[in-house]
Amino acid sequence: MIDCILNFLFPVACIICEAQVFERHYSVVCPTCWDTLVPITPPICPQCGMPAAAIEGPCLRCRTGENIFDFARSAVFFNDAAREIIHHLKYADRVSLAGPIGTILREVLIRERFTGDLVVPVPLHWKRRRSRGFNQAELIARELGVQVGNNIIRRKKNTETQTGLSRSERMKNLSAAFELLGTVANRKIILVDDVLTTGATMNEIAKVLKRGGAKKVEALTFSRVPDSINGL
Repeated sequence: MIDCILNFLFPVACIICEAQVFERHYSVVCPTCWDTLVPITPPICPQCGMPAAAIEGPCLRCRTGENIFDFARSAVFFNDAAREIIHHLKYADRVSLAGPIGTILREVLIRERFTGDLVVPVPLHWKRRRSRGFNQAELIARELGVQVGNNIIRRKKNTETQTGLSRSERMKNLSAAFELLGTVANRKIILVDDVLTTGATMNEIAKVLKRGGAKKVEALTFSRVPDSINGL
């Protein structure tokens, strides 16, 4: 009944296909467009969750120790629908999208082997946060039903945007970008963000957390960019 009244007074158009959205819990994306998201399913690397045509055991990066985080999973592939959803959340103030994204990620937390008991959103530099007005990772983290630590990690370096950078360029860009503010000794941490591209951000933060004594660092993101797109 409430949805019917709101739809009559304040109709909402889907940000992707422009069809009217009748069920408000979908936020500003219609059910049909939500259904175009492609879930990430096996075969995947058991450690970092990287999709592959066929895989037995950890991927090359995990076997060689390139990935500092211990475990990672993403809900969906970074396709056109995921790109639009993330873009509108971050740059068009569609903060209500954090709700359905959080619902999707709660399902991943339950289904996968996450053991962390403290969620840490990937931080923005204060200048970027002030300009945007919020940190999308924090909004998503609040929806997960797990204790959130917003002041554990600080981004002390206002890095260039990672878009378009190679894996090595991303690693160089993020070098010494984060510092530990809170106590994480013997804690199991779940890092949360909107998208995982090369894993450079998660690895850099995991390095800082483990230096601070974190027992385990896991990564959870809404979407993941396939390695074929990363050019790796």
